Amino acid sequence: MKTPPKHRDPKPKRQGLIRPGGRSERTRHAVATATLDLIKSGKLDFDIKEVARLAGVHRTTIHRRWPDRAALVAAALVEHNSRIDDLVFTGDWRADIRRTAFALRDFLAEPVEVAMNTLLAMPDSGELRAQAILQWRPFMSRFEQPIRNAQARGDIGPQADAAMLMAMMVSTITTSIIFTKVIPDDAFIERLVAQIANACVDGTADSDPPVTHG
Repeated sequence: MKTPPKHRDPKPKRQGLIRPGGRSERTRHAVATATLDLIKSGKLDFDIKEVARLAGVHRTTIHRRWPDRAALVAAALVEHNSRIDDLVFTGDWRADIRRTAFALRDFLAEPVEVAMNTLLAMPDSGELRAQAILQWRPFMSRFEQPIRNAQARGDIGPQADAAMLMAMMVSTITTSIIFTKVIPDDAFIERLVAQIANACVDGTADSDPPVTHG
């Protein structure tokens, strides 16, 4: 008498998962890189057909995941900004500010970033500018974190404006790279860090002058 075959329960299908290094991830990377290349070349009015050709994927694939140019620009900026997404803060606010400054210098000096910041100054870059601001805002909040954490611990007083100080850091480095065409050297970054650190502990920086009555 034959033993009836055992019926194995079918393995449940896993849907919606993107494996690291899988086809979906390779497609995303190829599309983002192609879009970045177009932006770097100064072509802001590209269409999906051009991205598909450069990325080596079908247009329907792009239409399904990135339905318009704004979505493609957003994906490209996410890919690009990930290069500065590995900052690790130690809790030593001075060291963390210094680490941020050097990381920003290296990032802002990359050819793609230089091209992008140059394009952002153009009057017809509204779509790119809107996406750049949207994608960059969380990074600025993260750069402010060492100062805010130090304030929470009482190491820095409330007079330090974390948002303004980090904006000064970014704008100083960007101005040097974009307008004077000079990548700040290490000595310049050390001086910049010293100025920002001094502003953090200077309790008189934002103080109003005493009022005298005649």
